[in-house]
Amino acid sequence: MRVLIASSNRGVNGAAVYARRILLLLRAAGHDAALACEEDSWVGRDLPADVPVLRTDFTRWPFDEGDRAAAWCRRHGIGLIHSHLTRSGNFAALLRQRHGIRSVAHLHANHPQLHTGFHDLLLAVSADVARRHRLLPWNWMTEVVTLPNFVDAAEFRPASAGEPDRLRAALGVAAAVPVVAVVGLISHRKGQDLAVRAFAELRRKRPDAVLAVIGGGVLPSGLPLDGVRLLGHREDISRLLPHASVVVVPSREEPFGLAAIEAMACEVPVVAFAVGGLAEVISGGAGIPVPPGDCAAMAAAMSGLLSDEGARREQASSGRSIALARYGKEAHLAALVGQFRRVLAQ
Repeated sequence: MRVLIASSNRGVNGAAVYARRILLLLRAAGHDAALACEEDSWVGRDLPADVPVLRTDFTRWPFDEGDRAAAWCRRHGIGLIHSHLTRSGNFAALLRQRHGIRSVAHLHANHPQLHTGFHDLLLAVSADVARRHRLLPWNWMTEVVTLPNFVDAAEFRPASAGEPDRLRAALGVAAAVPVVAVVGLISHRKGQDLAVRAFAELRRKRPDAVLAVIGGGVLPSGLPLDGVRLLGHREDISRLLPHASVVVVPSREEPFGLAAIEAMACEVPVVAFAVGGLAEVISGGAGIPVPPGDCAAMAAAMSGLLSDEGARREQASSGRSIALARYGKEAHLAALVGQFRRVLAQ
């Protein structure tokens, strides 16, 4: 089976991370997976030399670039495109309509996208995302299947005995300091400002605690920043997370919540606002849900975990068990490949 993974984001977000991971996972499993991406994009950096890469700006009009991409696919024997994000989804829809290349679009977001009605199959990262897209009139004739994201338990794992604490080293704090971490590109949707406000309330009880903000971007002005440390974009998140005392996911709106399952797999307790697909991720004891936007409730949940070692360990163990059961990479890959084969057989 030969498939083209198409990711149009130049920077790093959950969709781009998934696209890169699934490309490498497919190839490791023996499938001929190629990548379509922008010339300077993060997803296309430092790939193994044998990965075929189509460099494209995903321009749809005039049709020249689409025709060039279709010819490239024919030369490489590619019969299916698996697209991520809006521009690559639009581009894949064009190639399906104009050149007959099968198309599977991955829905990483809740917002309506007109291209979604022009694919063979839509894959949604959560039941919430699937429900929202099924309601759109132009998707009524397109099948939508829920396929949650996965976590690599070999990469995201608990800290080993004697393993250096890279998180506290990066923060420059002592081993005994409680560290709350929040992970993701800083944005209004991801809610890092709410995490900072919740942390300010926590500091009234735990003035020794530190909040590690891991992700590119700048926090809004006017926030209480005592104890807040910005670590910026990091490529070593899997080595930092296992050493966090608690991970918070303060999103205002969240289709899935990749940071949550990565923390859970690292055996770190998760406190999160129960919104969208994130509410599904932390359900059933996987994490501690708090009402959306309620910083006081988030502070109370963090305080409870930091003050009760037994409760923190129990929550961490429960989260890891559930993450491995629900979001294993082998089961995800098998389900994805099964959907690809079903589309190609149509």
